[in-house]
Amino acid sequence: MNLQHPALESTPPRLNPAPWGAPPHVMTAPLAPTIVPPVSPELLRRLPLLCQLDAAQAQWLTRRVSLRRVARLTRIVDQGSSETGLHFLLKGHAQAVRQNTEGRSLVIDQLRPGDHFGELSLLDEQPQSATVRCTVNSEWLVVSRADFMRCLDESPALMQALLQTLVQRARRKTRHIMLLALNDVHGCVVQQLIDLSELRAGQRVVVGRISRQAVADMIGASRAMVSRVMMGLTRSGEIELLPDGATAIRCQAPDRPARRRGTSARA
Repeated sequence: MNLQHPALESTPPRLNPAPWGAPPHVMTAPLAPTIVPPVSPELLRRLPLLCQLDAAQAQWLTRRVSLRRVARLTRIVDQGSSETGLHFLLKGHAQAVRQNTEGRSLVIDQLRPGDHFGELSLLDEQPQSATVRCTVNSEWLVVSRADFMRCLDESPALMQALLQTLVQRARRKTRHIMLLALNDVHGCVVQQLIDLSELRAGQRVVVGRISRQAVADMIGASRAMVSRVMMGLTRSGEIELLPDGATAIRCQAPDRPARRRGTSARA
């Protein structure tokens, strides 16, 4: 399945985030099902989590899922809502955003095709922990809690895949918290580039155009600051644009805090 990360632009999915201290300005269009082609078992089993379903289970689930197309800037769920379905992003890009009681917000995750969200509220039936909003026109697959729990009961492989996903996300969040707390902007940008990259013939590369804004949203920095850091990495040869449009990543992951964020002389 061709999964493209939201920080890798095919068309620039620029969403102007709200400034610190102000709530994000997004629309809350209703999520009414639209007339779309029927969902196939093959589509379900191409999703990383649902690939564990056998043919009969996938066929059963196709008759119960909802396929929804929503416009750019639409909220899929709101932080604190009682929505308990499991949502899979099929096309487009989205951001998970946390807000405090004063209206300050921070992007905590970027969602790409194949990703899902809502599993925590689905399992414990507690309110949603973040708002998810589309940055471009998007297509979503929604599985109700009752239907997904039945699949979990009947598929030990699906249960194991879900547990692995939860562990991977917990580790990623822990690493991200440590990154933000212990590194300057330079170190944060370097780690984000490494996280976006994949191994190709022994070389780490980022396929597609890198969105400075998406990187900035994830580390709580300005786009201008991220651009300055990446220009410095280009001059030093730590990143290089390849003829096919990919970017070679030769940076080393930050293994210790170089200096406090906000005092980045290198940026």
